[in-house]
Amino acid sequence: MKKKLKQYPNIYLALFVCLIAVGVGSVVGLTNRNSPEKTTDFSRITVQWSLENEQPLTDEANIGISGIADERIYPAEETTEKIEENKPYSGNFALPMGTDIIKDFSNGEMVQSKTMGDWRVHNGVDFGGSAGNEVVAVADGKITSVYDDSFWGTVVEIDHGNGMTARYCGLKSGSCLPEGSEVKKYDKIGSLGHIPVEISEEDHLHLEILIDGENVDPLKALNKVGES
Repeated sequence: MKKKLKQYPNIYLALFVCLIAVGVGSVVGLTNRNSPEKTTDFSRITVQWSLENEQPLTDEANIGISGIADERIYPAEETTEKIEENKPYSGNFALPMGTDIIKDFSNGEMVQSKTMGDWRVHNGVDFGGSAGNEVVAVADGKITSVYDDSFWGTVVEIDHGNGMTARYCGLKSGSCLPEGSEVKKYDKIGSLGHIPVEISEEDHLHLEILIDGENVDPLKALNKVGES
C-alpha cells in the first residue's frame, strides 16, 4: 500500500505540466490573433524597380525633337545678320563743320589733355572753327537727344540709321533743333559754342560716332579716311 501511494505525486506533476503548456499555448494564440500581420507590398517593390531601371528608348544622347528647336544644342538663328556692307562705312556723308581737323581719334591710346593736365583717350575728332559757326548733320536722321553736359557743353545726338549714332559736342546752348526733329544731310542743327573739358584749346566741335553703341573712328565711319 505504501508503495502505490509513492507513485501518485508523479501523476500530479505530469498533469500540472500539461495544464501549464495548454495555458501558454492559449496566450500565444490570442497574442498572434490580435497582432497586425506583417506583409510585403510586392507591387510597390515592382514599381520602384521599374522606375529605377527604366532605359531610354535610344542610346543616342541630345537628340533634337522633330519640329522643335533645341536651343541647348543649336543656338537660335539671329533674325538680323550684321553684314559689314550694311554699316555706314561706304556711304556719302557730309563733314559737320569744315575740314580743319585739330585733334584726331586716339583709337584707345592715351593723349595729353591741355585742360585737365593729364593723359586720356580721345573718342572723337575735333573740327576747328569759331564760336557761332554752323554745325550741320552728316546725314539724314532723327535727333534723339539734346542736353547740356558739364564736360562737353551742349550735346546733340542724332540717329543716322544702320546702327550709327553721331554725338555733336560743344554746341551753343539754345541754338539747337529740338529733340525729335527729322533732319537731312547738311541741315543746320545748331551753332558752335564751347567745350568745358577742352576749353584750353581753340574753339572746336567734338564729334563722336558710335556704331551699335561702340565708339569708332568718325572719319572712317563717314568714309572720309585720306581726305582733308
